[in-house]
Amino acid sequence: MHVVHPAPREPSRRYRRAMGDASASWRLDHPWAKVYERVSTDDRLGPLLWRLGTGSSVDELHARAAAALDALPPGARVLDVPCGSGIVLRDLPRDHALRYVAADISPAMLRRTRAEAERLEVPGIETKEADVHRLDDQDHTYDLVLTFTGLHCLPDPAMAVHELARVLRPGGRLVGSTLTTDAGLRHRATWVAGRAAGVLGPGGTRADLRRWMADAGLVDVDLTPAGAFTYLTARRP
Repeated sequence: MHVVHPAPREPSRRYRRAMGDASASWRLDHPWAKVYERVSTDDRLGPLLWRLGTGSSVDELHARAAAALDALPPGARVLDVPCGSGIVLRDLPRDHALRYVAADISPAMLRRTRAEAERLEVPGIETKEADVHRLDDQDHTYDLVLTFTGLHCLPDPAMAVHELARVLRPGGRLVGSTLTTDAGLRHRATWVAGRAAGVLGPGGTRADLRRWMADAGLVDVDLTPAGAFTYLTARRP
C-alpha cells in the first residue's frame, strides 16, 4: 500500500537520516541552503550577515577569488567546487575567456548557480553534478581549482583535498576557504549547531588542513585565518 506522508514532516525525516553525511543533507537541499544563498548573493544584507556569522568580511573572499581568476591566461580551465549558489561568479569578468566549470553535489545549488550567472550576465559557465570525494575528471585537468566555503561541509575533507589536487595541472593552484575547528571559542557554537543540523562535516584544524594538502602533494601552502574561516592557497608542483 502506498502511503502519502504530510509534506511538512517528510523533509525532516530525510534530513535526520542524512545527518551522518553532511553531503547528503546538501544534496537534499537542506533548508540552510536557502539561507546560504541569501547570505552569499544578496548585495546589501549578505555582507552584514556574513560578518555577524563569521567574524570576517566577505570582501576578502571576493578579493582572493578575483586575484586568482585575473592571473589566468585566456583558455585556462577552472573548477569551482562546491560552487554552492555561485558566490564566486561575480568575480569573473563578463568578457572572460576561461573554461569555467561550476560543480556541486546538489542539483538545487546548480540551478541557483545558473540563475546567478544569468543575473550577473556572466556567459560561458558550465555546470555539472559532482561529488568532490570522487570527481570524474581526469588527472591534471584544471589550471585553477576554487573551493570556497565547502570543505567544512564534507564527511571526508582529506579525501576531498586529495581529489582537488589530483585534477590540478602541474603548476596549477588551489584557492579557497573553509571553517576550521580551532577558530576560537566564539565560533565553537557554529560547529555545534552545524553538526546538529547535519550541514557540517567533522572539519579539522589548520594543522589538519596543512597536513591534508601536504599529503596530497601540494606545495607553497599558505593558510590565513579570518574570523571563523581559514583562507588557503597551494600549488601542484
